[in-house]
Amino acid sequence: MLPRPLFRSLRCVLIATTAASGTFAVHAQNQDDADDAEMRHDTVTVYGTSNPLPVFDYPGQVTVIDRDALETLAPSTISDALRDVPGVNFSGGPRRTGELPSIRGLSGQNVLILLDGARQSFTSAHDGRFFVDPELIGAAEVVRGPASALYGSGAVGGVLAFESVDAADLLRDGETWGARARVGYQSANEEALASITAFTQQGKFDGIASFGIRDSGDIELGSGAPLPSDDDIQTALIKGSYVFTDALTIEGSWQRFTNTAIEPNNGQGVAGTGDGVLDREVEKDITTDTFRLGVNYDPEDNDWVDTGFTAYQTSSDVDEFDASVPRTTIRDIETTGFSLRNASRFTIGSAETTLTLGGDWYKDEQTGTDDQTTDGTRGGVPNGESEFMGVFAQIESIVETPAGQFVVIPGIRFDEFDSSSSIAPGEENSDNAVSPRIAASFAPQGAEWLRLFGSYSEGFRAPSINELYLDGVHFQIPHPVLFNPAIGSFVFAPNTFIPNPDLVPEETQTIELGTGFDFKNIFDPSDRLQAKVSYFETEADELINLSVNVAPSAGCFIPPTFQPCNFGTSESANVDRAELEGWEGELQYDSDRFVARASFSTIEGTDLSDGSDLGSLTPDRIALDLGVKVPEFNALIGTRIQHAADFEQRVSDGAGGFSIQDERDAYTVVDLYATWRPDRIEGLRLDVGVENIFDENYERVFAGVSQPGTYFKVASSYLFGQ
Repeated sequence: MLPRPLFRSLRCVLIATTAASGTFAVHAQNQDDADDAEMRHDTVTVYGTSNPLPVFDYPGQVTVIDRDALETLAPSTISDALRDVPGVNFSGGPRRTGELPSIRGLSGQNVLILLDGARQSFTSAHDGRFFVDPELIGAAEVVRGPASALYGSGAVGGVLAFESVDAADLLRDGETWGARARVGYQSANEEALASITAFTQQGKFDGIASFGIRDSGDIELGSGAPLPSDDDIQTALIKGSYVFTDALTIEGSWQRFTNTAIEPNNGQGVAGTGDGVLDREVEKDITTDTFRLGVNYDPEDNDWVDTGFTAYQTSSDVDEFDASVPRTTIRDIETTGFSLRNASRFTIGSAETTLTLGGDWYKDEQTGTDDQTTDGTRGGVPNGESEFMGVFAQIESIVETPAGQFVVIPGIRFDEFDSSSSIAPGEENSDNAVSPRIAASFAPQGAEWLRLFGSYSEGFRAPSINELYLDGVHFQIPHPVLFNPAIGSFVFAPNTFIPNPDLVPEETQTIELGTGFDFKNIFDPSDRLQAKVSYFETEADELINLSVNVAPSAGCFIPPTFQPCNFGTSESANVDRAELEGWEGELQYDSDRFVARASFSTIEGTDLSDGSDLGSLTPDRIALDLGVKVPEFNALIGTRIQHAADFEQRVSDGAGGFSIQDERDAYTVVDLYATWRPDRIEGLRLDVGVENIFDENYERVFAGVSQPGTYFKVASSYLFGQ
């Protein structure tokens, strides 16, 4: 890891360089149309820089998964679609309601999740981070590494950005309208899928409407045991845009996800824990609505103006009904926000430059209710709100020199935020942060196939409402003495949450160095091979940790009442410092006959407070995806292979030694898949696959359960239009 004084020096140089970049004289210039045409042949990142840039030229690591790849995978959940992305993992077990993403060892709210640019801020101790159906996704983009210089709080580990499908994804050349019906089945949980989508592009109007259902049952694991899970899902998307003038476009969308799930109270847990509360099945009604309005103004005769405005609101509700009490608890999180950005294009000397200025505001509001409490509030879900405001500036310069081409991207952002809750009136938590970043890549003259890149960035995450204002009962433990013969068990004593409104933001400093290779016409005139490999180091400070003290109070042992009795407290605190480092790589080969993708990732992390391994680490992984195109039959046949090494997690025993908390064997999973578009039935597509063909019994992450064994899936769609 870099020494802290060096980190501070780099920070000062970065801030000074970013500020000075805006003082150069500029001259407006039209972009080269030929460059735009070439870029369309490349995979392009939008969320990595806020402006389109080929992934290969981007000085960092980004993975983009397009609509065709998503359909070939026929994913049931987002985690299925992102399984082989290096540095990305999903914990929480196989249930979709409990999946929690991590990027480069940072999880929870350290991963920013965007749906059409709208923040998905749902947080829960035992449920997932977001609820999105892959059937409605047109593209998924994963930006790995801190992105706070563009997005502010929450982008410390990276960004998961999803773009909903639109008419352009489905319309064929020359068509102005169409419809598509799709059905599918997955044997692991007997899941059935059906969706219907209509779309059109008439003159200045572009629109799409899609509705779908999924229904699934218990998950059959590789161990042979069933995992209780019952999902009844409905999804909807209505989206449209209208071009008022050549410069002005307005678009709007509504996307809904609902799921009635029958499963244990803890969606990340398993049956048979021995805890009567956690093992008891409840009915969860999950609803997420995302509304979005976007305006873009981009006059062709003015390179200084390319303005985008987005307003959105996301509301996520999880209602749980426990019939055995009976009891209904509700967690509601609503995020309202807007963003404004303008890109100006000009030259600075010989540098083609884009200056992006922008800002955004958003507010998270959380409400928790419980119909079994006297005041209706829910313990562990404090009512409160957090408000954020940020402004940023970023320069993207492409500089041609005799030595070669440089891409230089300095950026800086200022944020301020404020949180409050009725749990602690008058104890607001407010702070601000500056997030700089500088990144650059270089392609030597005469060796355009080579790209060297590096970056230094800082990120931060503000403490959440839950971390600041936790209250109520965390869990209960049987009393050490008092026995109630009426219920046949010991009386339970609580462990309670304690608010801590004095938390400060988590902060990270990251360096990344890497190289890329881009070869064309290797074996035939149409093939292409691209690869990128990088090494990163991250130093994290003020990590927020939930400290749990389960020591019983003295009253538990004092007769005759043996009261009051409690089993300690749970409180969030800034206690941890951590170091993380790792390697990542991706390779892609494409030709008229073959397609191949490969990725690998390694990561090591240490909690510097006691030397323990970090809890969100994953084993070293290698993934291969090898496909054969059969153009004579419009078909693709392939296999996916993922191998993970042995893994163990050491934790401090408090006495200078370490114990093994999590240990998992290595595993290799092999899948087969095929896609067929028959010539005789235009518009028909068939996707089939067999997952885990060797019935490997393995655990991808520590969740107390294995992953599904061998299962098959099939999806068929029919598209027509004119």
